[in-house]
Amino acid sequence: MASRKERAIIFVSVIAIVLAGIVGYRIYSNIQANKERAARASQGQVVTVEVAAITRRDITPVLTFSASLEPIWSADISSKVDGRIERLTVDEGDTVSDGMTIAILDMGELSAQVVQAEGNLFQAKANLEQAELDFRRMEPLASQGAISEQTLDSARTKRDLAAGQVRAAEGALALYDSKLTGATINSPRNGVVVKRYLQSGYYAKAGTAIVSVADITTLLAKATVGEAEIAKLTLGTAVKVRVDALEGQEFIGTITRLSPVAAMPSRTFIAEISIPNPQSILKAGMFAKVEVPIQIHAQALVVPEIALVMKEDIKTVFVLTADNKVQQRALKLGFVGGGWAEVLDGVKDGEQIVIAGQNKLRDGSTVRLGAPGEAGSK
Repeated sequence: MASRKERAIIFVSVIAIVLAGIVGYRIYSNIQANKERAARASQGQVVTVEVAAITRRDITPVLTFSASLEPIWSADISSKVDGRIERLTVDEGDTVSDGMTIAILDMGELSAQVVQAEGNLFQAKANLEQAELDFRRMEPLASQGAISEQTLDSARTKRDLAAGQVRAAEGALALYDSKLTGATINSPRNGVVVKRYLQSGYYAKAGTAIVSVADITTLLAKATVGEAEIAKLTLGTAVKVRVDALEGQEFIGTITRLSPVAAMPSRTFIAEISIPNPQSILKAGMFAKVEVPIQIHAQALVVPEIALVMKEDIKTVFVLTADNKVQQRALKLGFVGGGWAEVLDGVKDGEQIVIAGQNKLRDGSTVRLGAPGEAGSK
């Protein structure tokens, strides 16, 4: 048997549930009543609208991608040898040409090493010459039996060792000559200095970047493309590139590369668009939007984008009927853009649809045709 306290708790809970149900029902009833009154009021009013006939026209679908602009070529320029930077000839923003000297390292120690290597080579050549003369003098003596074959073999070995020393000295000289040449750092191609990492007086280790040079006469817009879109792109296609930082200024580029393999796990591809930049208006790092036209849809059934009305996540239009009423129809759309929406199903060619004033309409509303600018009034 439940105690008196438990029975009281159950009684209170039942009363609370009943009250909540009554309140919820009253709220729902009021909402529905308001909707019905609004619908009746709307249907009882005549709204002035502007209409237009559904037509056909050629549609050029455009795929839009976001991209970041990058130089067509860039590289960090470094020295081949260790050394203190004696002179740096460029700064950030300077234009450089192919082969132009960018920096010069202190060459005092390297020059001395080259002189020493040259001296070693001269000495090795002299030793080789003397060993060759000795060997030639001993050959006839050995044939006459005046000296032993062992003595002749020793002379031959001495000559061969001297020849090896000459080769080693030549290699050492070539190495120091290369290092001396490497102390002068040149630009490998035309470009602009976009970053300076060191300055005169700094000690540069071999392979450490001194400056970064980029070719910005042409920029690359690298766009990420989905697997469903990559097949629609073709190398050599001319595209439009818009840059927000330049007030939406439009540039023309060309698709020059499409990734042959998708990046995992996103399964996306990279499309590279080359954009000529002879006047350096575009800057690397800018954000851009790439518009790629694809196959034209000839004589597609279209409606103006301004006529579309959303209803529960479905795009609809109001179609004018014979009794000056409107019928709201759901549409199946294809490409939408450029002010037009391609209709695959939902309306027919020649039907009249509301293009202004539809924000005050409901399915079945009575309308009056007005002049442009008059739509929406009652």
